Amino acid sequence: MSILIACKSDNAVYMGTDTRIIVNDYVKNDLCESNFKIQKLENGLLVGVTAERYERQTIFANSEIFTLNRNGTLNRRHIVTSIIPKLYRLMEDEELLVEKEGETPFMKGVILLAVNDVLYEITDKFDVIRHEDFQAVGPSSNYAQATLFNRNISDVNEKILKALNVTSKYSNKAGGPYVLIDTKNLKYSVVGTKEDIKW
Repeated sequence: MSILIACKSDNAVYMGTDTRIIVNDYVKNDLCESNFKIQKLENGLLVGVTAERYERQTIFANSEIFTLNRNGTLNRRHIVTSIIPKLYRLMEDEELLVEKEGETPFMKGVILLAVNDVLYEITDKFDVIRHEDFQAVGPSSNYAQATLFNRNISDVNEKILKALNVTSKYSNKAGGPYVLIDTKNLKYSVVGTKEDIKW
């Protein structure tokens, strides 16, 4: 599992995530760009996935399902009619849906989609939510949400790093170094560990 944070600012979406990978009792930080929990696609879309490693890699290996509409952006209709049916089939074909009696099958994670200044969430039950300010999903995301409400931090990347740092204090499933990227520059930056980030 991973923490994903996204904030809208200056006509762009800024995103951040951790690099922690946990397999059984093995904990490491994965700094390989192709394994980042937020991937930038050729069409300019940023896709972040909170899920276990295999589910996340399966989704990213099939990134062609994450298309933009005819206008080169995202809207609810396009996500519901084009992206979700393909995503659901992929998860079903790979036997990655959780099925419980009396419930609709669901994913083990959440997906954030961002392009330009548009931010959407696809929940574990395939609901679509448009966010107008920020969102944090994953372990201890309630701590990240509280940190993002802090209006005393004006720099959006500083706010995201603070939220990631706070989250990693309360969950061993998240930890630095952290990865930042935004829809304006589409360039990754990796920022130190929680121990050396100074506030």
